[in-house]
Amino acid sequence: MKHLNIIAFSFAALALFGCSKEEGCTYPAACNFNEEAVVDDGSCDFATCAGCTDPDALNYDASATMDDGSCEYDPSATTAECVSSVDFDDYSYPVVAIGDQCWFGENLRSTVFQDGTTIPEETAANFPSLTTPARSTYNNSTSVFNAQGYLYNGIAATSSQNGGLCPSGWHVPTELDWVELESYLVVAGYGKRMGEALKSQTGWAQNGNGSDVYGFNGSGGGHAWPDGSNYSLNYYGTYWSSTFTSSGDVMQRTLSSGSNQLNRAEYWDVIGCSVRCIAD
Repeated sequence: MKHLNIIAFSFAALALFGCSKEEGCTYPAACNFNEEAVVDDGSCDFATCAGCTDPDALNYDASATMDDGSCEYDPSATTAECVSSVDFDDYSYPVVAIGDQCWFGENLRSTVFQDGTTIPEETAANFPSLTTPARSTYNNSTSVFNAQGYLYNGIAATSSQNGGLCPSGWHVPTELDWVELESYLVVAGYGKRMGEALKSQTGWAQNGNGSDVYGFNGSGGGHAWPDGSNYSLNYYGTYWSSTFTSSGDVMQRTLSSGSNQLNRAEYWDVIGCSVRCIAD
């Protein structure tokens, strides 16, 4: 009789105070396991665990089988103390800090060398025959120039005459400067996607935009090619270094719409590519 009274009291308490049983997935191995659920509702999903699948990310989820774009990265400690902008040849360039380096946040568009001497402007058709520094506007388009700046031949990029292409206190990056940038990006967790971290968030063809983590605003300025044509606008953005190779070519880095990498190669010095300046 005592047990019957306890049972009756329990039912009465349930009736008086109410009792809800949360439904959900009760299997811990499932992607959508709900630890609060006490009643399984048949919704358990064992196949498509969405989450961050990049081991280099801060929020890497070892159980995730499908990347949901949520990966977060530590940009690491940026220690450079950079000015916010630099004025040169009647244009103000934004400046960004990446690690210990200060970079222009836009492609160079200067018409003059550091000492004010004019850089000759040529069409792409003339570039292959030049042995002197020159600049060119992609397809002679004002709108492209406004977005991408000039294309300079490698002769201009590597030239030290008249102070070089960049303003006082700045220079065209050397191969070692580019390597330092790459090393920093590896430490910051972008070893497999340096290009994605540097590319601008808009403007790239084939939806190949980047996350532009540091404000580098890498863009697809295209090329002035040795056959006398302009090509690859918004598909490729190639940036000169000031370093020659043993074969006489010039080292450079390329961003592209179809890749998350920052590709290293060497190009003929007669072609036209984009330039960024880095602080001395």
